[in-house]
Amino acid sequence: MIDKSRLITIKIRQKVLSILEGQHQVLKFGEEDDLKNIREYTYGDNVKRINWIITAKERRPYVVEREEIKSQNIVVCIFIDQEFLFKNKLEKLIEVYSIIGYSALYQKDKLHTYVFSEGLEKYFKHRNSLSLIDDAVSFISSIPLRKKQLDIKNFSKMIKSSKRSLVILIGDFFYPADLVELASKHKLKVIKIRDREEENPERYTGYHLKSFDGKRKIPYLVKPMVKNYTENLKKIDEKLRQQTVLKKIPVKTVYTDEDPFVKLRLLFS
Repeated sequence: MIDKSRLITIKIRQKVLSILEGQHQVLKFGEEDDLKNIREYTYGDNVKRINWIITAKERRPYVVEREEIKSQNIVVCIFIDQEFLFKNKLEKLIEVYSIIGYSALYQKDKLHTYVFSEGLEKYFKHRNSLSLIDDAVSFISSIPLRKKQLDIKNFSKMIKSSKRSLVILIGDFFYPADLVELASKHKLKVIKIRDREEENPERYTGYHLKSFDGKRKIPYLVKPMVKNYTENLKKIDEKLRQQTVLKKIPVKTVYTDEDPFVKLRLLFS
């Protein structure tokens, strides 16, 4: 897996660099800004800067001027456990992380990476070197996932204590996650890494299944069990959807059979 992940990062680095050389950015993460001034609209102003709330109150157009900061603090939180041994989920996660990581470093943003499984497994502090991505990917590939079950109870406290950042959460999210408190301080984006058969395992009806660590066994998978599983998953997804809608958190699901570039561009546009 380590050798395979190395090939993935090499391909992603080449792809990101080739697109950047084409004079447009792979991912534009957005810019942190501070309010500088509010004034009446004048001819030639960018209409995207019009504040429609103030405009409606004053009955004439007003624009908001902001002081832009080019460099941004980006925090990537990766959540992995034994479920990522299913098919090529781990490879897809590495691909997504590499695209985000190389894009951030090429754009001179500050990238911090947290890897969570049974608590915090590793923290990679920002440094101005592409080897940061290689080191993080190498570590992720070497985690003995067969023995890991995800525990993210305290992750929010760790991230919330850092300065205001763009926080990107990457995982399969087959579990309840509370993002409301974290969203009160940071700007969040969520990326789900999933396989379509995980969402609907109907084709495995009639098989004997067991977990990757061999500890959990299902004697015989029948249709009522599949129905119960899919209904529970819908409930978990709906709770996450309610949080993201409430806090205006963008979410994208990247499936294992997809090229993630298009969806990531939409997420960060």
